[in-house]
Amino acid sequence: MNKPNVSRRQFALLAGTLATAQFPLPGASALTAQDVVKQVQASLGGDWPATGLDGFKAGDPNTPVRGIATTAMATVEVLKQAVAAGTNLVISYEPTFFGRQDGRPSPAGRGPAGVAPDDPVFRAKQDFIEKNGLVVYRLHDHWQARKENEMLTGLAASLGWTKYRVRPDDSLYDLPSGSAEDVVAQLRKSLNLRGGLRAVGDRKATVRRVMLHPGTLTPAIMWQRYSETDLIVTGEVREWENTYYAADIFTAGEKRGLVTLGRIVSEDPGMRACADWLKTLVPDIPTRWISAGDLYWRAA
Repeated sequence: MNKPNVSRRQFALLAGTLATAQFPLPGASALTAQDVVKQVQASLGGDWPATGLDGFKAGDPNTPVRGIATTAMATVEVLKQAVAAGTNLVISYEPTFFGRQDGRPSPAGRGPAGVAPDDPVFRAKQDFIEKNGLVVYRLHDHWQARKENEMLTGLAASLGWTKYRVRPDDSLYDLPSGSAEDVVAQLRKSLNLRGGLRAVGDRKATVRRVMLHPGTLTPAIMWQRYSETDLIVTGEVREWENTYYAADIFTAGEKRGLVTLGRIVSEDPGMRACADWLKTLVPDIPTRWISAGDLYWRAA
């Protein structure tokens, strides 16, 4: 496969490199990025192995923190917004560099990003982070492991469904009776979706009980829980397993449906909850949430 025909300079220009001064910036706190992370680790508890997914992915951990931005994924657009907002510690739920183990070398000749070490997009994104004095930290496993499950409750809150939760320890919600079409319309409006939403099943079917599952829905969970719900709403699935399983259930006469929002879209509200939590943990540092958004567009 040919490499993308784009230079690091071209990519930096497209990204809109904003660096105009040396860092640390005026207004930075006495806490470094490493200090903030230590507070996060102490509060969340558990083991933090060097081989885990959570950790610094770019930038100098000794950088004084001017502001914190949380996001589901640190895209270039999110990083640009972080710089414009005066924040320099970006906490991302998903990888920054296009690979599950970003930040560490991986086998088969791949670089720390999961792509080739000389990939122009990878290198240019690193350059953008360095030139703008950003520090990127991934907070995935330990945020996901919180007992409160903010990835779920954050998504439910964005939909206005908090009061409909069946049990505090489960992901089922009993909504006012409506059609699948009505629920999909609400999802689209509440999450500001464009082209990433997909739905399978009878659009006129009555929906009462919904299961929310931000992120990726595995076949095992879907097969186990499908009969309990009228509709499953998740981030993403593997199409040949989950989507066509749902299609065959519909063809067999079952009035149950499946909606996929897009993985990042489904996780974004949980990282807004993370920003709210950080405001209580480090109240002296300005903290904000930046949405990665729905990147898709509709062909018709």
